[in-house]
Amino acid sequence: MPDRFASLFAKLVTASLILSFTLIVLSSLMRLSNQGLGCDDWPACYGRVDIAKYAGDIGAMDSRGLQPGGLAPPSAVERAHRGVASTVLVFILAVAILAWRRRKGVGPGMALPLAALVITLLLAVLGVMYGSPLLRPPIVMANLLGGMALLGVLWWLWLNQGRREAATEASVAAASLRKWALLGLALVVAQTALGGWVSSNFSALACPALPFCGGAEMDIAAGFTLRQLLEVSPQGRVVMEPAATVGIHVMHRLGALLVLAFLVWLGYRLLKQDGRPRTLGMVLLALLGLQILLGMAVVMLGSPLGMVVSHNATAALLWLTLLALIHDLSLPQTSTGYHQ
Repeated sequence: MPDRFASLFAKLVTASLILSFTLIVLSSLMRLSNQGLGCDDWPACYGRVDIAKYAGDIGAMDSRGLQPGGLAPPSAVERAHRGVASTVLVFILAVAILAWRRRKGVGPGMALPLAALVITLLLAVLGVMYGSPLLRPPIVMANLLGGMALLGVLWWLWLNQGRREAATEASVAAASLRKWALLGLALVVAQTALGGWVSSNFSALACPALPFCGGAEMDIAAGFTLRQLLEVSPQGRVVMEPAATVGIHVMHRLGALLVLAFLVWLGYRLLKQDGRPRTLGMVLLALLGLQILLGMAVVMLGSPLGMVVSHNATAALLWLTLLALIHDLSLPQTSTGYHQ
C-alpha cells in the first residue's frame, strides 16, 4: 500500500476505533437514561418509560388506557449518538474502499474491513427498524454485542498496523497462555451479555444487598425467558416479575465471581512473564480491580448513572485488553526465557 494510502488508512481506522468506543459509551448512557437511571424522582421513576417515545412498541394503547400523544423529541445524547453512528459508518465505508483498492497488493486484506462494514450496516438496519428498542431485550442485546464486536474488529485491525514491525517479546511459556486468554475473552463476553440482560430487563434495583440479594426469592428460568417485548402497565411502567429480576442479578454476580477468579489467575501468570505480556497482565489486573469496585459501588449506591456507564465502559476496555493479549501471543515469538 503506498504511503499516502497507508497513512490515510491508519488514520481512518484509528478514528473509527475511537468513535466506536465513544458510541458504546453514548449508547449505554442513552439506554440507561431512558430507563430512568439518574432521573429526578429516583428510585420511584426507574422503569417508567416515555409513552410518546415508545408508542410503537407499547401498542394497543387505547385498550390499556395509555395516551401516546406525539413523538417525543430526541435528547442531546440521542442526537450525539446518531451523529457519531453516522460518522462511524462513513469512516468504515472509506476503510473498506481503501482495503478493496489494495486487495491484490500488500495491504490490510479484506476480511476485517468487510467484517467491520457488515456489522456497522447490521447495526444501522436495527436502528432504522427499531429506533430506540428499550422495550425489546433481544434487540438491546444485539445492539450491545454488535457494538462490542465492531470495537473488537477495529481494534484488531488497528493492532495489525504494527504487526510486521517486530516479533513479539512473548516467551514460549507466555505463548502457551493464548488458549487461556481466549477463554478469558469468552468469559468477559458472556459476563458483558449478562450485564446487558440485567439492564435490558430493568433489573438494576432487584438486588440491593451483597453478595447474593439477602435471600430474596428468585426464578432464574423466568429471568432468562426470551421476551420479544416487555409488558408496560397502564401507568407507563415496565412490568417484571420480582423473582425473575433477582434471578438475573444473581447469575450476573455468579458470573462476576467466575470472571474475577479466572482473570486474577491469568493476570498472575502474565506477571511472571517478560515484555508486553507482563505489561498487559498489569493492565488486565488494574482494569479488573476497577471493574469489581465499580460493580460493588453500583449496588451499594443504588445504581448511579455515571457509575453504571463507567462499569460498561470498563467492560469494553477489558475486552480490548484481552484482544491485545491474544493478538500479541499470536505473533511469531522470540525466546526470552521460560517462566512457570
